[in-house]
Amino acid sequence: MRTRTLSRMAALCAVLWLASAGPSSSAEDPAARLHQARGLHCTFTSAITVWVRNGHRTVDQTHDKSSAVYENINIDKGTARVIGNAGANDLVVWFDRSGSLWMLERTPGGQEVVTTVVPMYAEDTNELVVLETRHTFTGPNVTGETDYGTCKVWD
Repeated sequence: MRTRTLSRMAALCAVLWLASAGPSSSAEDPAARLHQARGLHCTFTSAITVWVRNGHRTVDQTHDKSSAVYENINIDKGTARVIGNAGANDLVVWFDRSGSLWMLERTPGGQEVVTTVVPMYAEDTNELVVLETRHTFTGPNVTGETDYGTCKVWD
């Protein structure tokens, strides 16, 4: 009788352990959180910039901080809005096969900014990884910049 009770206890402990091994709700699953997000607050903490001036290339790495808020994310309509340091603008948005959220902005100056939020948590956080890339052409100068940061989900 005692062996049977111990076996049941061991089985119960194993079931509880297995149940706790994965995310306890979809709120903890980064892909589910991203798919359900209607707003994001993103903070960018580092950037790599490539400058080409009159054909000469220079590469810089910075740790300048900036932020942007993405709101009214509506995948069905393919739209969202960004509010950042330079003002607000409308975006085109979609999810790719890997579950990443892609946002495309065309600035009033004609630049295109591509922001990708990846369904992956940054190390030791519950914030999603974000990359943003922009290219600028001004006369004999060309600039390519990629920023790294994290996003908090706003529902």
